[in-house]
Amino acid sequence: MLELVLELVRETNFGNTARLRALLAAMATNMYNDVASSGHAFARRLAASTLTPEMSAVEQLNGLAQVRFLGDLRRSGDLENIAQRLSQVRDVVFDRATLRTAVTANAGSTDANARALERLLTAYPDAPEREGAVDADKFTPTPGRFFCPLPVATSYAAQATRCVPYTHADSPALQLLAKLLTPGFLHREIRERNGAYGGGSVYSAVQGIFSFFSYRDPMPRETLATFGRSIEWLLSHEVSEREMREAKLSVFGDLDAPLSVSDEGMAYFTAGITDDMRQERRERFFAVTPRDLRNVAETYLAAPDAAARTSAAVIGAEGLDMSGWTRVNV
Repeated sequence: MLELVLELVRETNFGNTARLRALLAAMATNMYNDVASSGHAFARRLAASTLTPEMSAVEQLNGLAQVRFLGDLRRSGDLENIAQRLSQVRDVVFDRATLRTAVTANAGSTDANARALERLLTAYPDAPEREGAVDADKFTPTPGRFFCPLPVATSYAAQATRCVPYTHADSPALQLLAKLLTPGFLHREIRERNGAYGGGSVYSAVQGIFSFFSYRDPMPRETLATFGRSIEWLLSHEVSEREMREAKLSVFGDLDAPLSVSDEGMAYFTAGITDDMRQERRERFFAVTPRDLRNVAETYLAAPDAAARTSAAVIGAEGLDMSGWTRVNV
């Protein structure tokens, strides 16, 4: 299997322009169609991309920026230049000096996998000399409001706020807050009153982003106001023991869900999250109280500086009145 990886790295023929044209067309079409079926996810990525360097990279690779990029490549017609650039990208990406590997295996096959991996790395090509990579410290947060017009019948709205890192003491309370807001307020207001197919709130602990979203929403501007009112509701609402218990059960259901073999160890490999860090955070959930939920809501989502850490995005029909919003075309 590893020999096949090496063959792909060394011998992929980007010069087959007929095949390249077909692949570009398929990729561009499939990703454009994904926006119509999962627009809420694209809206969340777009909003969060303005807040952290990590989410900016996610948007470039898996968001509306990638949809636009693939469409531009398909329309360009300069396949010879694209093939040349792909070869250059291969030389930069497949660099033995910066390569990191993770292998999941049972104890009996560890040594054999290690030897096979060593053979692969020994034969791996060296990348040519190049300038240094882009420094993440150069990223500048640019909170704003973004509108992407598309030929769709309904809209998708999202709002994202930068909060705290995974290991911060307030992270568990923020995750529980997201779990409580969805059934307690957002579902009723977004789905039953605004007529959307669905909506809710999510806290992405690894990225430190608190997000709201709506799915197939005929009233996105009203929904954006609903996101803000959900925090007002929480601050004036007396959270019951039952609500806290249900929110915690939902979180533990996520934390304790079985992992596929391919996901084993990936939290540490990709984000540096150790088992001790996960266990410490898990134990903190037991101690979270309704007062803690109000505190984090006031500190991170209702504070005077929250607007400087918050972006919103709407994907919808051209005719929507989104005056004053930054237009994002794909």
